[in-house]
Parts: sequence; C-alpha cells; structure tokens
Amino acid sequence: MKRLGWMLTSCLFVVLLGACGPAATVERNVLPTLVAITVPSSMDDQVVLQGRYLGDGSAGQANNSYVIIGADISGKGGLRVRPENWSATRIEFLAPEGAGSGFVFVVVDGVRSNGLPASLP
Repeated sequence: MKRLGWMLTSCLFVVLLGACGPAATVERNVLPTLVAITVPSSMDDQVVLQGRYLGDGSAGQANNSYVIIGADISGKGGLRVRPENWSATRIEFLAPEGAGSGFVFVVVDGVRSNGLPASLP
C-alpha cells in the first residue's frame, strides 16, 4: 500500500510540474530574403529574382504579396509589377518599360524583403 501511495504522489508531482511549464506557441517570423537578381539586357526579357521564403505569392494575384521595382533604399516609391511565375525561391516577370534603376523588393503577406539594387533597361 505504501508503494501505491508513493506512485500516486509521484504521478501527481509530474502532472503538476508539467502544468507549470511554458506553453508552446508557433510564430511566423521568417523574413522573405532576396539573394540574387538577373537583369535582362533588353526590354521584354524576363527579370528573375531568387531568394528564400518568398511564399507562393498566388502568382502575383494576392493583394498583400507583390514585387516593387525602382524603389529607393527604404522601399518607398517604385512600380508594382505582376510576376508571371512565383515560387518560394524564384520570381519571374517582364521588365516594364521605363523601370530604370533603383531597388527591387518583394512583399510577402505584407512583409517586405531586403532590397537589391538593379538597373533595368
């Protein structure tokens, strides 16, 4: 009987100790990251962005996922472009006329990536 009492006390202690532990939470805090940009030599050629954590962008159809080109270093200004192909590691779009030079950013679910400088034709 003593042994049963000791086992119940031990189990109760373990349950109470577990209840005092921290709760696990899942947070989405991964930032989209641009790694490289391939700039075409002429108009109507594909611009290719490569990176990590770019989401799927719903092929550029999502309201809060888009590409900005020709922005300043802080991500302000520039043109929004509609990508033709969008995956978690690669985005492709046609270089728009008059894009010029500036920084390229990707916004994924409202979170802006780092910027890469680019001079588009």
